[in-house]
Amino acid sequence: MDEFEKLKNTVESIKAVLLDAEEKQEAQNHAVQNWIRRLKDVLHPADDLLDEFVIEDMKHKMDVVHQNKITKVIHFLSPNRTAFRRKMAYEIEKIQKQFDDAVKDMSVLNLNPNVVVVDKKNNVWRETCSYVLESDIIGREDDKKKIISLLSPNEIQNVSLVAIVGIGGIGKTTVAQLVYNDGEVQNMFENSMWVCVSDIFELKAIMTKTLESLTKNKIDDTLSLDNLQNMFRDSLNGKKYLLVLDDIWNESFEKWTQLKTFLMCGAQGSKILVTTRSKTVAQTMGISDPYVLNGLTPEESWGLLKKITFRDDTIRVNRNIESMGKKIAEKCRGVPLAIRSLGGILQGKSEEREWINVLQGDFWKLCEDKDNILPVLKLSYQNLSPQQKQCFAYCALYPKDSVIEKDELIQMWMAQGCKSDSRR
Repeated sequence: MDEFEKLKNTVESIKAVLLDAEEKQEAQNHAVQNWIRRLKDVLHPADDLLDEFVIEDMKHKMDVVHQNKITKVIHFLSPNRTAFRRKMAYEIEKIQKQFDDAVKDMSVLNLNPNVVVVDKKNNVWRETCSYVLESDIIGREDDKKKIISLLSPNEIQNVSLVAIVGIGGIGKTTVAQLVYNDGEVQNMFENSMWVCVSDIFELKAIMTKTLESLTKNKIDDTLSLDNLQNMFRDSLNGKKYLLVLDDIWNESFEKWTQLKTFLMCGAQGSKILVTTRSKTVAQTMGISDPYVLNGLTPEESWGLLKKITFRDDTIRVNRNIESMGKKIAEKCRGVPLAIRSLGGILQGKSEEREWINVLQGDFWKLCEDKDNILPVLKLSYQNLSPQQKQCFAYCALYPKDSVIEKDELIQMWMAQGCKSDSRR
């Protein structure tokens, strides 16, 4: 077996062991956590060395493609080629020794290199849009009606603002979607636009998205702000509009004033509906009395959890599971995102033991802060296979709200060794 095959097998062995080790890491096994760091310190240089080997081999093949037999032999025995092979042999031997030393601890940590990984579908977070499936929503009818009343044409201003404020995951975007798609609201305004702003508040980008939502056409991103404003005025043509600015983080009064100047060209009664986590953002925009969105009631929370977990098959819900389910739902403090995350984990699970594991999970201890739902969301991450975790972590390289090409992302996963083949 040559050096390349030996190195390749070593890397594959390290990755196989890591898969099982990372499963056990989530059990708060600190010895395994330390061992994983140690093994990754071996894997990364091994991966680099493997790439170097492939590149050198490609260069070698290009060099000899037009050579005769004699020059091929001379090239193979050249000092540079020989030095490279010696260097590779030395580096491989060093990596192999480090790996062998780490493997000695495997039996102590009860690790298995032959773990079977279930290939589940990976989900990528996407930019928000105006569409919502109302049948999937529970408990927001009153909120929708109250916000619609705030949008009613009772203002003397041409353009006025309404804000929905609430913690992350509470359902601000969902309520805004319900309002946006309501028939009464659609009849109230001649034009409706939806723009996801997020944490990067860039005036030109927001105006471009607004125009694209208004005209339903792709806008040239090289246009100046002056051209964009003229296009916006011409397209509106003095009509009454509704603009939803979803997920705003900007607290700069100057930036908001610049955007507001562009938007003040609608007919009397035009409205801008804003969703944000921060009351400061609302105040910056001149909204003194924002609509504070509260969590679901315990009954609504259990209804949502039951709907996600069992769908229409409520026959399977025995009394014990229902009792545990209500306690789990209550622990989510009315936050739909947390409820949906746990519902996804419990979906298809009818064994009481599986529900007990979630109800008594250690992650609840980290949820003492009423606004902190991250420990609940982390449970969804923990429920992924090791390969899925690598794929999910890789997505963190993309900026928030990026639009990612599916096939390109899969190829990048495969290139980085996060995914072994192109199966979805």
